Amino acid sequence: MGIQEEKQAIQQLLTAYADTLNTANIPLIHLFYTSDGLFMAADTKTFTTLDLSTRNNGSYLKRTKFHIDFTVHDIALDTRYAFVQATAVATTHDPVNGQQSIQSRDFFVLRKEAKAWKIYRYMFNYDEDHPK
Repeated sequence: MGIQEEKQAIQQLLTAYADTLNTANIPLIHLFYTSDGLFMAADTKTFTTLDLSTRNNGSYLKRTKFHIDFTVHDIALDTRYAFVQATAVATTHDPVNGQQSIQSRDFFVLRKEAKAWKIYRYMFNYDEDHPK
């Protein structure tokens, strides 16, 4: 695969990941990660791929009607790893607080396994306007 095809495959992975989160399809989330992958969200503990597959019942995603859109700004890659700089807008509909949109800066480290890109590390932090 050429560089453009690899970048397109990475973009497709992130779009499918967002779609899975947006539909709260919890049993599929861990499939986007390598077996030793880590989800490192701001203001929470680090989750392993095993944590994502066994401990998350998706109640938050379902209850708040969570919706996320990623915008990819840069992809740097070699034959085995890719580094993706993105931003995201996550919208929730909390019954108490109403609708909230949160913007974040997102960073993915992907690893190629069996000819497919998987999330090896995913971390993000909130933009300055995020309420503390």
